[in-house]
Amino acid sequence: MSPIRPMSLRRSLMLRLGLLVLVFSGLSSVVVYRLALNFSNEAYDEWLLDSARSLSFLVQSKPDHLTLDLPSSTLQALVWDAHDVVLFRIDSARSGLIGGQGSLPPLPPSDTDVVYSDVQAQRQSMRAVSIVRRDIVPGDQITITVAETLNKRHRLASRLLGTVMALSALLALLTVVLVRDAVTRGLKPLLTLSAAVQARADGDLTQLPDQSVSAELRTFTHAINGLLSKLDAAVKLQRRFMADAAHQLRTPLAALKMELEHAVREPDPAKHVRALTLLHSGMDRMSRLTGQLLTLARAEPGALSSVNFKRLDLHALCHDVGRRFIDLGMHLQADFVLEGQAGTWVMGDRFLLEEAVGNLIENALKYAGANACITLSTQTQGLQAMLVVQDNGPGLPAHELPRLGERFHRPSGSAPGGSGLGLAIVREIAHTHGGQMRLSLPESGGFQVEITLPLSH
Repeated sequence: MSPIRPMSLRRSLMLRLGLLVLVFSGLSSVVVYRLALNFSNEAYDEWLLDSARSLSFLVQSKPDHLTLDLPSSTLQALVWDAHDVVLFRIDSARSGLIGGQGSLPPLPPSDTDVVYSDVQAQRQSMRAVSIVRRDIVPGDQITITVAETLNKRHRLASRLLGTVMALSALLALLTVVLVRDAVTRGLKPLLTLSAAVQARADGDLTQLPDQSVSAELRTFTHAINGLLSKLDAAVKLQRRFMADAAHQLRTPLAALKMELEHAVREPDPAKHVRALTLLHSGMDRMSRLTGQLLTLARAEPGALSSVNFKRLDLHALCHDVGRRFIDLGMHLQADFVLEGQAGTWVMGDRFLLEEAVGNLIENALKYAGANACITLSTQTQGLQAMLVVQDNGPGLPAHELPRLGERFHRPSGSAPGGSGLGLAIVREIAHTHGGQMRLSLPESGGFQVEITLPLSH
């Protein structure tokens, strides 16, 4: 079963706008038709009222009765109609029916002198008007009722409906044509932008120009440019890591190859064992360097997809990491001091934070020397959690301080075996967690590293 292809934006816009035009045309047709029909009904009702008033002037009062002075020619002119049947009746409150057709029922009494109503007479639906005259005979009430069938009204309504529908269809067609042209013109900048993106060479992540696009499309281009910026940063991050890894692995691999060749060619068993020992030590250094490179790659700010943030107690985490270095500290006759209180909560990745704390402790043990005192302290300051690692070792020259934390930089006189990645990893981990790393040389001597992280409440 082939997948359903999504509808194009142009077709979707045309469909939506077309439906709106149809709905609007239909509603406008109904409104116009009802208004025109009301106006025509008002005109015909006025004609009925004029006829009833004309009949009222033909009623004559005699000494003993009322008469209707209505010649046959006048009657024919009154009731003649090419399309409708016209009926009338004149009633007196005292004398009853004076003239007209008795088949036309009288309208029900009302408080007003003019009453319109829809009635049934001679098996036909009719529109009727009734007026009341009290000034013809003192003390008597004369009611004149005129009614006509609805043929002219229906005929006019049909003509109005046909005319309105034709005009609505014409307007709808014209609107669709104009909308189609407007949609085509509106989508042209988007099509131009799409063509420019498709024409780009592979690897071209420069920003899209959006100075000439509309404000609505500029929102889209800003989003695309933001994505291009992230992709560019990710590509640069990948290239940087690959270059760093290649640069740092090239020399150890060459040394391992030479040691391996020397061990293979060495016939003396004692020297052969010594060569294998050196080879094993080189493999350990290679393994550690590879692990640090992978940690650095994971700690990069652009690699947040691999980071698992959870709510952690920073003090408890430092305690757990410090226990791993007890044996090494005892071997170097170094003292560990953990200060602070439990409950310093932060949002962080346990693996990365443990790696950062471990690197700081390892650096302190390595560079502070034997009989050193290393202090780990956690505290809160405002909305920040602080981790401080301080040793009382010899420290380092002040001019080296600005370059510490750069990748692969090792101060002069550093102990052999390092890679220059420890503090760089700590800095990247701090940045990944929204924090900072600060290095300082305390007045009392030694070296201090301070990490600040956002508190989690």
